[in-house]
Amino acid sequence: MDDPESSTDERETFYFTDGRLSRNSSYSNAGNRKSGDVQASISNRGKKYTWMLRGGVSWNDKKNDVDGGLTDYQSADAAYNNGVSLNIHSRFKTLRPSLYYYGMHTLSDTKTLEYVVDGYYSRNDYNRLYDDGGRSYKSSVKEDYYYTKVNANYTMSFNHKNRLSLILYEFLRISSSDYSGTSSYDQSLRSSETILFVDYSQRLGRFFYDINPGLSFLTYRLKGMESIDHLTPRLQTRMAYMIDKRQQLQFTFALGNTYPNINTINNVEQQTDPIIILKGNHDMDNSILLSPRLSYNLNLNKIALQAGVSYFYQNHAIVSDYYIRGGNLISTFRDDCIYHRPAADVSLTYKPSKQLNLNISGQCNGQLIRGGVAHRNLTSATVRAAVNYYVGDFSFGAMLSTPANDLVNYQIERDTYWRYQLSAMWTHGNWAVEANANNLFMMNNDITDELSTPAYSFRQTDWNRRYNQYATLKVVYSFDYGKKTSKSPKYERVESESAILK
Repeated sequence: MDDPESSTDERETFYFTDGRLSRNSSYSNAGNRKSGDVQASISNRGKKYTWMLRGGVSWNDKKNDVDGGLTDYQSADAAYNNGVSLNIHSRFKTLRPSLYYYGMHTLSDTKTLEYVVDGYYSRNDYNRLYDDGGRSYKSSVKEDYYYTKVNANYTMSFNHKNRLSLILYEFLRISSSDYSGTSSYDQSLRSSETILFVDYSQRLGRFFYDINPGLSFLTYRLKGMESIDHLTPRLQTRMAYMIDKRQQLQFTFALGNTYPNINTINNVEQQTDPIIILKGNHDMDNSILLSPRLSYNLNLNKIALQAGVSYFYQNHAIVSDYYIRGGNLISTFRDDCIYHRPAADVSLTYKPSKQLNLNISGQCNGQLIRGGVAHRNLTSATVRAAVNYYVGDFSFGAMLSTPANDLVNYQIERDTYWRYQLSAMWTHGNWAVEANANNLFMMNNDITDELSTPAYSFRQTDWNRRYNQYATLKVVYSFDYGKKTSKSPKYERVESESAILK
């Protein structure tokens, strides 16, 4: 169960054709989150095969209640509705049974086949009630969501330190949602993506390269509309050169694609308060991603240095779009923007002994968004330091991180806070006890978000107990049963998705 104390202060400005309207809101959040997860697995290993079957059920119940908040409305020439009572109640529940199968077969000394079948069904219930001085707006959505992933890798090794792999991915997502409340819709979405890669790698003395070209075919269709299809080339490549036993240069390059988040391409509208109407956009294009990186590694026994420069490019970046329609602000999405992010990073680790290690790292980046929205430029730099000490069954750690700036969703400028953590852990046999203390003696840390557009602007300050002094304690006991085996085959848990517009 997670129940941190939090509060929010928000100042919004709406630029209507007949004048400007400001809204100031202040409230405390009485939210909590309850979650649980039950998993069971069985696996078997032979000389030429490995398989694992894992099934489980997880649930999540997240609530947020605002009672007795205050909202002030002010027009350009006079104030009205000062001190209006604000009440917001929202709840999002998820129940998700899942099934996962992994298999690996050694077909010969040079050939292997590895495959994964992963899927889940999620029942999602979302309810929200907004009451502003007696004006109520209700959203209620029930969603049935199905997710399936199939992955197969066929690998052949050759005599000259080279290897060839054929890799197939298939993703299927189906969502069926029933919207009721202030607005009623029946929404269904079917999305599938097929990705095929050919992966070839070889080592030539000190030089190693891995080239991975491929194709991606994406199709999705909303109820009552034509399907939208995208065929896109993909490329991943990595080259490394060992200068000597202590130094290495590495270059990576990725050309990929991504499609809009499924909750943005809805063909629905949801009025969330007296002014704002959320609106999906089903007509958005596929994004092309491009990311080169050059890095340098140095290892001098007790000292390790890593440094790198990188660049990230994305066209058709999905950003929020705001415009006035009558007496309402429409909050929707658009894809006519280009995003750039050049960056540099460095990390230095010092290990004077087996028991002690120290690390300091830093990074700086610039973020630029160009296109249909107002241009954004943001430069940020952060530094992080950590120390860990191990003695017997105990380990101790400390971490310090400087504040950071970020460009959230390519538009919202976010300022964060200083962070530090003290930790201790004891392990013995099947027992493990871990304690963490975060930001002791700090009570004024908050996160500030700011946005400015021709139709709408806001400044929001969030205070949360998690940003300030906060402590956790975790006690774990592991049960051993049956024959002891090596670690279970790899398993990657996929977080639940949802196509609900909220």
